[in-house]
Amino acid sequence: MTVNQVGRPSKAKERIPEILEATFAVVVREGLAGVTFSKVAEAAGLQRTLVLHYFGSRDELIGAFIDHVVGAMGTAIVHRNDDLPLPQRVAAAYAPGAYRTRDDMVVWAELVALSARDQAVRERLHKLWTGRWLPDLEAVLADRHPAASADDVSATAYALACLFEAHWALDIQGVVDEHRQQHIERAAEIILGSLEVRGGSDSDPQR
Repeated sequence: MTVNQVGRPSKAKERIPEILEATFAVVVREGLAGVTFSKVAEAAGLQRTLVLHYFGSRDELIGAFIDHVVGAMGTAIVHRNDDLPLPQRVAAAYAPGAYRTRDDMVVWAELVALSARDQAVRERLHKLWTGRWLPDLEAVLADRHPAASADDVSATAYALACLFEAHWALDIQGVVDEHRQQHIERAAEIILGSLEVRGGSDSDPQR
């Protein structure tokens, strides 16, 4: 990355998010295979050389896109509706609106497919799941069920995450209907309820 001239304010904080959001737009439109510096620059309204100034290679650009844009997307899902009691929060994760937009789902499906072939992408997604999203979900569950064992909390978080991934993968394929939507919400309720049976919960029903 080029060093800024002395006394010249850096525009990195402005440019990098613009470039990553433009990358998102290209992935939605053309898939990850369609991501090139030229297309990202066009989507961002910038010169190709400026994109290269901040990201020296395509792999570096894709890596930053996963870490920052996709990472934030997953964290937002985990913490969405945090003003609701836990059962309603969990149910909302399987209802329309869990993903910010359908474009978010398309981008995620692209990344999951690519991770089967690309070790670098697979490692980044693994890091997001094991270092960020699952621990965040475990913390939410442990806060509501302080008497539950760490193993029970981890098992519940992982089961809910697996259910989430399978549900939205089927939804993007057009399988989910109103009846199946009710089934998935009931399944999530059963999984969450099993944690309460094993570990109890605090006395505040609004948490």
